Amino acid sequence: MKGRDAEDSDDFGFGEASRYAAHLDRGWALLDRGDHAAARTSAEHAAEARPDDPDAAVLLGAVSLAEGNADDGLRWYERAIELDPEYLEPYTAAAQVCLYDLDDPARGLRYCSDALELEVLSPFDRLDLHLVAAECELSLGLLVEPRRRLATLDEEAVLMSTLRLAAQPELLDEFDDQDPDDDKAVAVLYLRRDGDEELDEEERVERIGRALQLAFRLARMRLDLGDAETPTGSLTEILRWYPGEPDAWGLVSEAHFRASRLPEASVAALKTLELDHELPVPDWVPSFALVHRRVVQVVKECPEPIIGALVDIPLTVMVRDAPAPELVMEGVDPRVAVLALAGRPGMLLDGAEETEPPPPQLTGLAVYRRNLARFARDPEQFDQQLRFSVLDELATFVGLPDDARGRLGLPPLGPDPSASLTSAGVVPPSTDEAEGEETGKSKRKRGRRRRSRAPN
Repeated sequence: MKGRDAEDSDDFGFGEASRYAAHLDRGWALLDRGDHAAARTSAEHAAEARPDDPDAAVLLGAVSLAEGNADDGLRWYERAIELDPEYLEPYTAAAQVCLYDLDDPARGLRYCSDALELEVLSPFDRLDLHLVAAECELSLGLLVEPRRRLATLDEEAVLMSTLRLAAQPELLDEFDDQDPDDDKAVAVLYLRRDGDEELDEEERVERIGRALQLAFRLARMRLDLGDAETPTGSLTEILRWYPGEPDAWGLVSEAHFRASRLPEASVAALKTLELDHELPVPDWVPSFALVHRRVVQVVKECPEPIIGALVDIPLTVMVRDAPAPELVMEGVDPRVAVLALAGRPGMLLDGAEETEPPPPQLTGLAVYRRNLARFARDPEQFDQQLRFSVLDELATFVGLPDDARGRLGLPPLGPDPSASLTSAGVVPPSTDEAEGEETGKSKRKRGRRRRSRAPN
């Protein structure tokens, strides 16, 4: 069950507590399987059993969000906060809804600020909140505030100690986990116990996974704020402990690329590609042929004439699982979802008047199934991400202005695309970014670096 353990709240009898917990467990399981209607029914049964308990409201908020109703989801999270103002989860969820779904980062920042005032927060809870708050500040166009916030994070020492000790469990017995002022002791406690109960192996692995994701989010945020050196150091250290983590390799590749260390970036990018290839493609990902048809349909039905007319070129669409290693060695992001391909017309014959090199002409579109699937949990989200990525790539290539991008549901690029891409939109994660040569002038070597914002 997500959120608090139902047994922690005031009980009115074993039978009722068991039924309440069962409704919540069933609701979360159904939501994970994509059965939104059944998940809502279970959540409503839980709310009827205990109308004053916030866990059912949190589940109803998650169901509403999965159904594409962000406003309703936020209302449920606010209801959970009303029921228990000391319960962290609805604050974090509400802040993320405001940031990622409602384009209201100022409101999201207020939820983070309120949550940081709660009396009982673990170092990992505080780090999570500070990262969401920093994303809100960045989305508001602020730079000084998130940089200052990340520069004063006391929780980072605990995070790195946790990851080091998790990779070297033989060291756990060397530290006393009762010293709240010792970073290593706090890390040992996090890896050993939940309150008075010893963690089982599955729970321990889940906590290590959370710590890794926090470290990756911290590295990504620093990259978005223009700091490539600090993430390089921390990620290199993490890779000594977790050499099989593709997300760490992907981020360190990006850090090297931004610091113009191209050979190191290429090596890390190839390692990312290799490790990603070891993961299975989800069963629900459409076939290559079906993805091809959907891409052509997205382009053909685009309301912006300059994009819709591309089907008459005709536009060559290549669907692959991931970019070829040769492209990655040239600097293409190994996790790019869609890449516009272009070539330049031949130059004038000798003796002709010299002119500026002709602009590149679109020759095709490369679409990568595996990378698209990273942003999705089911076929519906895959289709949303496919549409978003195709239109975003083509809109950028042809130079659509911000008002036209808005009509397509795309975030604005602003007057300086290289500066605005990293702050135009987020979802974690992720994830969603832009680096490379000048947009529209030649093949962009890193693909997009902006976290996806596929519309619901």
